[in-house]
Amino acid sequence: MGAAPSERRRTRFRRRRIAVATVVATLALGLLVAPAPATPSAGVPQAAAAAAHARAVPVLKRPVRAGTSVTFRGLARPRTSVRLQMRTSGRWATVAVRRSSAAGRFTITLPAPGRTRVFRAHAAGRASKSRRVRHVAVPAASAPSDACGPRPQRADGTYWSCSFHDDFNGTALDRTRWMAQDTARTGVFTGQGGCYRDNARTIAVAGGTLRLTATIHPQMFLCRSPFAPVTTRSEVATVTTSARFTQTYGRFSARLRFSDATGGHAAFWLSPEDHAYGKWPLSGEIDVAEWFGNDQTHVYPSVHYVGEGRQESTGRDCAVPTATTGFHTYTVEWSPTEMRFFYDGQFCWSHRWVPTNVRAPAPFDKPFNLVLAQIWGSGWAARRLSSPTTSTLTVDWVRAWR
Repeated sequence: MGAAPSERRRTRFRRRRIAVATVVATLALGLLVAPAPATPSAGVPQAAAAAAHARAVPVLKRPVRAGTSVTFRGLARPRTSVRLQMRTSGRWATVAVRRSSAAGRFTITLPAPGRTRVFRAHAAGRASKSRRVRHVAVPAASAPSDACGPRPQRADGTYWSCSFHDDFNGTALDRTRWMAQDTARTGVFTGQGGCYRDNARTIAVAGGTLRLTATIHPQMFLCRSPFAPVTTRSEVATVTTSARFTQTYGRFSARLRFSDATGGHAAFWLSPEDHAYGKWPLSGEIDVAEWFGNDQTHVYPSVHYVGEGRQESTGRDCAVPTATTGFHTYTVEWSPTEMRFFYDGQFCWSHRWVPTNVRAPAPFDKPFNLVLAQIWGSGWAARRLSSPTTSTLTVDWVRAWR
């Protein structure tokens, strides 16, 4: 027989009361007991890795143009070497190197490119998003002139002033401006045994140009020297402004045509006048334009000093495909902190030196003289059996400004 109705009601009431008590106890326990740590999902480590990767990738902000300069700013890992690279000849060429600050910021200012170029920042093995700098044609102003001709304009709008010039309009080398290297007087040979000689074959001025010629003679000859004469077939040419013109800092330029002779080696460079910090490379060397006859599509700017191996000290992507068929202008702007190189008025490379034997701006804080040289190459740039026996550097003009 079933239970009475009153008994059934009491049973249902007890069951509801027990259920409510259970829920309340469960909630109270949940408030008092701390939740166990969640098991990481597979996506969390990946997100952390992505964030770390993002921090490692340098950021190059939109470049800012001001007059004839363009400034690049960005972020990278703190105190990291940052390379500003420009896209050229199908590859990325480093045009400037800076170290980021303790906060990871970096700033690089360069002359505005002569045509539209693409840049990126590269640091710690990572590359930033590329940025395009468009060429903006600036109406030519009526620049003042001096002995060098129209005065070049600096980035701040002021003008350089002429300090040296030679247009080679005479019939002989101007000995008040230039001294010819001569082994018979100095005892100096090239590293390949080339004999410096001052004669009509090696040094000639005619038709508004200077011609420096290196020759391989068919017979051995005696190269005289104040020390020990040497027999050789190699005759080479070099002129310098040493003891006639020197300058610390400024703008230096020459208009040159190189020979197409394989095995030839020519250069326009700046040499320390007094070697105040010691023999090469302690006192430095500035190669504005160095040409090798076995690589005729490039002309190389370089900065040599003790410690240069810690960073790139040669501009390897300054292409001049017609260096042997026409005249081109090669320029360096040398300041206490940086050297900027231009070929035919277009910026191609810059360098800030960090020597290990002295504190910058040394060794590039002393007077340097100008040098023009035509010799023979060595190693990979040496002559071949099929090479011509003469190689000539033709110079249209040389100028300097301060």
